[in-house]
Amino acid sequence: MKAVGGRHLCLLLLAATLAACACGRSAPTGSSASQISSDEVRVQVTKVGLDQQTGAHFVLLQDDSESRELPIMIGESEAQAIMLSIQGIKPPRPFTHDLMRSIIAETGNGVDRIVIGEMHDEIYFAKIYMDKGRYAIDSRPSDAIALAMGMNAPIYVNSRLLETTLASTTKSGGKIPDTARALGLTVEQLTPELARYFDEPDGRGVLVSEVSLAAQKAGVERGDIVVKVNDHAVAALDDFNQGTSALKADGKVTLTLNRAGANKTVTLNNQTVP
Repeated sequence: MKAVGGRHLCLLLLAATLAACACGRSAPTGSSASQISSDEVRVQVTKVGLDQQTGAHFVLLQDDSESRELPIMIGESEAQAIMLSIQGIKPPRPFTHDLMRSIIAETGNGVDRIVIGEMHDEIYFAKIYMDKGRYAIDSRPSDAIALAMGMNAPIYVNSRLLETTLASTTKSGGKIPDTARALGLTVEQLTPELARYFDEPDGRGVLVSEVSLAAQKAGVERGDIVVKVNDHAVAALDDFNQGTSALKADGKVTLTLNRAGANKTVTLNNQTVP
């Protein structure tokens, strides 16, 4: 018999736990678990990227006022899953967290919230609260955050874990990239992580994260990478801005897109995609 890997074991345990939940065999945590504690602060994912000093991926959580934050180191797959969720892009290949979400939905359960509540020996611990607080499942923060992002569940952090926001922290490398808008598209610069994920090893082009109805009808999809505007090569946001600013207001525009490693051309009417 083959050994079961840690991630697969976690999935098996989650499936068993959820099956028990559906059948009512798992012991409830008590009604207090459904109540949000006064020391729990709701946070948002504001940045995902690569720490320049350590080379590790991180996710940055901030409260609504952006005055307090919590940076947490995460794995590459979790970083990719969270980044795609932020941009609303459905991955061409499902992540482990997509399977977790399917298991939860198919067993008739739901996620109330996730809470990052403890830290021991520089390691953070999280809980996934389910079914109106009836069940609390221990989790790594990275898995819990990725699951919460995929299920639109709120994320909370114990207030004592939050740090005062400092410019040196939030401006360290790996921020969510800037965007540009033109031709009914919102595009962003490829990060090294996204470039690898979308089979663009050179990191050239800009990633389509939002598509207007007109551009969608013309054949542009979320997750496409724009590598040319007409004959103007696009390697970065500045190239995209230059290429689109030179277009005639009522002219035809040909975009060269990279989709799943293959090039595709799409023709848009500049007048119909403001």
